Amino acid sequence: MHVPLRLSRFAAAALCAALVAGTAAAPVEAAPPGGTADRVEAYVAERMAATETPGLAYALVGPEEVEHVASRGRDGDGQPVTADTPFLWGSVSKPVTATVVLSLAESGALSLDDPVRRHLPSFTLAGGAGGGITVGHLLEHTSGIPGGAGVTDRFDQAGRPYRSAVADLADVRPVAAPGHRHVYASANYLVLGAVVEAATGRPFTGVVAKRVLRPLGIGGAVTTPEDARNRLPPGHRYMFGRPVAMDAPYDPAGVGYGYLGGSVTGLARFAAAQLGEGAYGDSRVLSAESAARMQTGRAEVAAGTDYGLGWRVDERNRDLGTATVWHAGAVNGYQAMVVLLPEARKGVVVVQNAYGAMQDAELVAVGFGAARIAAGAPPPSAPDPSWEYPALLAGLCSVLVAGAVLVAVSLRRLRHRPAAVPRWRVRAAAAAWTIGCLAAAWSAAVVVPGLAGADLRRAFLWAPDAAALLAAVAVVALTVCALRSAGTVRALRTATETGREAG
Repeated sequence: MHVPLRLSRFAAAALCAALVAGTAAAPVEAAPPGGTADRVEAYVAERMAATETPGLAYALVGPEEVEHVASRGRDGDGQPVTADTPFLWGSVSKPVTATVVLSLAESGALSLDDPVRRHLPSFTLAGGAGGGITVGHLLEHTSGIPGGAGVTDRFDQAGRPYRSAVADLADVRPVAAPGHRHVYASANYLVLGAVVEAATGRPFTGVVAKRVLRPLGIGGAVTTPEDARNRLPPGHRYMFGRPVAMDAPYDPAGVGYGYLGGSVTGLARFAAAQLGEGAYGDSRVLSAESAARMQTGRAEVAAGTDYGLGWRVDERNRDLGTATVWHAGAVNGYQAMVVLLPEARKGVVVVQNAYGAMQDAELVAVGFGAARIAAGAPPPSAPDPSWEYPALLAGLCSVLVAGAVLVAVSLRRLRHRPAAVPRWRVRAAAAAWTIGCLAAAWSAAVVVPGLAGADLRRAFLWAPDAAALLAAVAVVALTVCALRSAGTVRALRTATETGREAG
């Protein structure tokens, strides 16, 4: 979900490098012991080949420095991926937004206990709900806003995009009372963007730059549609299992929840600051207390997994004597991952220029595996490729072929004079075909995407091959319905003419 209209990739890369080099806010990156780097490199190369990811970059971080940065493959323009190549970070934007909010809380500009309406008086959900939602609820995803609120991944915002996007929540019905249940929804962080703007009187992107990007020396960040057009190479989405380069739109109200971007080096500096209790080198973006607060589980996601303030916290690496603090993220064409092992004082950042909903587990596994290697352990077994994905595509193709056969049969029937049959039989057959075809079209366009928590528009963003087949099935079903209706009209005329002749 970005619009990479490229002006000059070489000029953009040079600009990014100059900005990063010109902000000497932290130590120079140094390579870790060769054994660790070699093992991580081998693992990343293996997983990259397994997922057919065209290009990626990764970094190993400690609490005081970015220890190692490496890159592999090519970007969507065919240029080699480097440490300065920009990627979109997806939902890894959320811990950045949480850092901004905690920083503002430290300065007294807001409080996590503030009702959202203290900063956004017109904020409301359907039926006037939303009065009890606090800033802390948004950070934890316990506001009750549903995941499919329909206000994110939109590309038609203008003017003050955060305020206008938040206003669209007025028709969204909450799924739980505030503070009662964790329901992951990017809309929470969209609202946080509007809260930050109201509390500071400045654009959200400017506040992010002032409180996070500039202090950490993160240059060349992608924070606007213009940045995406001018500097961001195309990403890739999977079509029938193969990555295909794509240009996609960019949500101008999305920086707070998923459309922040930049190089692996920039994201690694942010990760190092989080591992370093809010500081990177001589720059501090949070107090140690606030950093620890972010990384402490507050809302239960599932057994053994909690959500803190912008971070997921789980026990998957407890055998290594450490909690795992992490967040994965994806937007159309890009995937990113930050994994922190606080007690082991290790962290890993991985950014990849391909994403598909059905490939999510395999892509996320790269970050988790690399983190275990960095901590001195072998990686977990790689996830098996999803069987559901090819089964879904094969099933939809079969339905589409069957539909095409019905279209051909229906056309053939229209070319021949229908046999004379009683009108009741004609009407009964017409009703059965109409109900069946409309049910098939409705199932393909609405029911099946809904089972995945999306609509057909969003399905085109995350699984375009499956979405295209679903759309084709719906069109074919409606075509059969139309042809059968035309045949019904002819059959009724024939029955009428036959009756007259008999009379």
